[in-house]
Amino acid sequence: MHLIPQSWAHWHILVSLLPSVGLFFALCLYGMGLYTDKDIIKRACLIIIALVALATVPTYLSGDHAMTGLAGNPRFAETMMDSHFKWSVAALLFMAVTGIVAWLELVRSWIGRPSENALHLVLGLGLVTLALMMVAGELGWEINHSELRLDPETQKTSQLWSHAHMILNHFPTVGFVIGLGVYVGALILDNIVLKRAGLFLFVVCAILTVPTYVTGNASMWAVTDPVIPGISKAVINTHRDMALLALFGMAFTGVTAWIELWRYRYLGRFSNLSLYLVLAFAVVTFGILAETGHRGGQINHPEIVLPTDVLATDPKLGWTPAIELAINQVTWFVPWQTLHFFGYSLVFGVALVTSLRVLGFCKSMSFAAIHRLLPIGVFGVTMNVFTGMLILQADSSRYLNEITFVPKIIFLTIGALAVLYYSLSERLWAVKAGEDAPMGAKWVAALVLASWTIVIMGGRLLPYL
Repeated sequence: MHLIPQSWAHWHILVSLLPSVGLFFALCLYGMGLYTDKDIIKRACLIIIALVALATVPTYLSGDHAMTGLAGNPRFAETMMDSHFKWSVAALLFMAVTGIVAWLELVRSWIGRPSENALHLVLGLGLVTLALMMVAGELGWEINHSELRLDPETQKTSQLWSHAHMILNHFPTVGFVIGLGVYVGALILDNIVLKRAGLFLFVVCAILTVPTYVTGNASMWAVTDPVIPGISKAVINTHRDMALLALFGMAFTGVTAWIELWRYRYLGRFSNLSLYLVLAFAVVTFGILAETGHRGGQINHPEIVLPTDVLATDPKLGWTPAIELAINQVTWFVPWQTLHFFGYSLVFGVALVTSLRVLGFCKSMSFAAIHRLLPIGVFGVTMNVFTGMLILQADSSRYLNEITFVPKIIFLTIGALAVLYYSLSERLWAVKAGEDAPMGAKWVAALVLASWTIVIMGGRLLPYL
């Protein structure tokens, strides 16, 4: 791994992610701060937005130098680079303005409460900036990823998977960096609200890792069957090996973070041992994510590969090809599939009982009593993630091209994120025996039930379509 990139193109690939994806996570957390009216979260987000705005400087400089270095290279169309450059300049200018407004409001409100007008101005500017960055990012990907422009009729596996993976893979990585920054700051300041925010971001990133890993598997087939010149299956396998480790690392970090959020509800305080265990998992996982991202960049970015780099050439070497071979044996496939079905039973059972209480059934119990069941559901989700990813290796090309697989993965992500509401909502936690849950919580409960129903139906229909 290159700890210090040795080309402008490599620098640009790394730093260009911070303004766009970093702003997305900052705005999500910012929205939570406005909704809950927590000044500490508002101020933390203003700091993050200001820091993200500073990243526009290296993003612009590296992009400008990269364009100069790649000029005349037939692989990169100058018209596409010019279009990307113009949209990027507009996005970066808006990002700079957003950052300046955020910093001015942070300074002005340091000894008082933030102004609602200024906070909503930052939110509006941030949303416009994010939209511009989405366009600039899309144009940037099309410069180097010629596979996105292939004729769909010639493809066995849709290049939409590749497109989705290019978008998704940045969210767990950049989001994890922001989460780690918030979490370390929370530990230093010993602030409970920021600790909960950091733990929340770790759980969200862990959930987003699942669709990222799945789309990565699909992308492998999209760019290797049929073969696309310049893309090596062996290099992809080295990336997949690290991605599997990243999946495990994110799972350990996310589950440990969620358990601490769950415990906090009953104890009203955090365990220092658990908090620093989460930090240890996060630091190790960050290192794995960095290596995973670097190996992924080597697949389709020859401009960042140095003459001294030794890339893999044998597509049969690695952990993932060995796992594929083993899982295809009935001896391994059957027990993993059995555990997978058992996990779904746990998940749906807990989601059903918890959601029914929120919807108004079983009102003889408080929500706090029902909330005690959630660790069983989280255990089921964890079991299903590991068994599901292993089962996927057995015949990923077939699974990924089934019509019910896409909604299954989409609603698995939605359902897992929605369940987080049960552990974060103050109003829902206060619902006592005999009381009705807030109407907003009922909408979330309906979403949870619908999502996990679609997930189970999508999985069960896979063998029959």
